[in-house]
Amino acid sequence: MAAGRPIFVKLLVGAAVLAVLSALFLRTLRETESAPYRMRAEHRAGWTATLVPAGGAAGPLLLLTPPRELAMGLFQQVFERTMESMQAPAAYGIALVLRREFDAGLRGFVGPDELLALARETGLESAPIEPRCLAVRRGTASGDPSRTFYVLFDLPALQRFRAAVGELLAERGGDPAAFDPAERAPALFIAATGGGFRGWPAAVAADGRDCVAPVELE
Repeated sequence: MAAGRPIFVKLLVGAAVLAVLSALFLRTLRETESAPYRMRAEHRAGWTATLVPAGGAAGPLLLLTPPRELAMGLFQQVFERTMESMQAPAAYGIALVLRREFDAGLRGFVGPDELLALARETGLESAPIEPRCLAVRRGTASGDPSRTFYVLFDLPALQRFRAAVGELLAERGGDPAAFDPAERAPALFIAATGGGFRGWPAAVAADGRDCVAPVELE
């Protein structure tokens, strides 16, 4: 019995060391995840409203496209922290109007070119766009380990634009219930793990509940 005590003690010590190392690893992981991301201040401008000529029914019809260097820089920062296999979205941009929204309520009342002109008139290309945070949406299905990374912005012009679209639809006799001005949040999808993006990502919450780290200007 006495001979077994040293082994027992060694097992306890080993378990304690493992627990400490695990705690340190998790703390480091949380600190790495929550450390600020960087965005160049000049990239608050230079965004362009762009019609997307082709794509699936769930994809965007009208995008606010960022400077290429912004999207690539954020993708690289996400990859360097996770060191996982990443996939970029089919197109970088904040979705202003989805194709399904257009087909369901706008077609025949407001044309794509009118939407593009209205986006410019409401200041989507000229107003500075301010970053709020880097957010992570985790897989919702049971056992789904995938994660989708996106940046949430402050962009009041998006609400003005979609409200103007809704008003124009109503003026022309369309069904206001077929287009929800509040549905789209100013989110720029950056990268995804676990098989990547399957079509255009579903809408995300505008309240910042998925935020994990600030995005700071430099």
